[in-house]
Amino acid sequence: MLTKGSITNDIYHKLIEYSFSECDTIMLVFRKDGLDDNKINCLNNTIAKLKQKFGKYVLKTRNGGHWVFTKVGNKECGFAKEDPPGFDDLFEIIFLKTTPELKEYILENHDLYAWLNPKYPEDISFFKDRYCWLYSIAHEELCFIYCKNEEEYEYLKSIGIEFVEDKFVPTPYEELYYEDYNNKS
Repeated sequence: MLTKGSITNDIYHKLIEYSFSECDTIMLVFRKDGLDDNKINCLNNTIAKLKQKFGKYVLKTRNGGHWVFTKVGNKECGFAKEDPPGFDDLFEIIFLKTTPELKEYILENHDLYAWLNPKYPEDISFFKDRYCWLYSIAHEELCFIYCKNEEEYEYLKSIGIEFVEDKFVPTPYEELYYEDYNNKS
């Protein structure tokens, strides 16, 4: 279900607390496409610090211009032209086990849509049992939450999350994004 409005401060804090209590994995995306060398160096430092601090919680890393419902590049979007050599290396996707230490890091920010490179990873997503539960696109200020039932929908509304839909609309299980992050690559 698509959210509307900002997800900041107290609402952000409550959403992150709930996400960490319900989900087993968080996905972080590091995008280097379109960045100049200084910003790439800044982003590489961010990645290195994150891996150093939370490396023991990494479940999987992979490269490529596709994650959840995002596809970047000619090849990914079905155009005939191939992506240039090294294109996939411009995107690093990291799946980490949700832990109290990682939650502290995520709570350092106070706005779901402020997770933008080069200072932060982008498109924070939460997974439960390998299925995406929450997916954000920070630069577009979009967030999708796949509520499991009406009670969860009502709870999220009670903490301040606003939805475009005015009532619970279930997402068919087969339409949820799946990622096998238990197999390191």
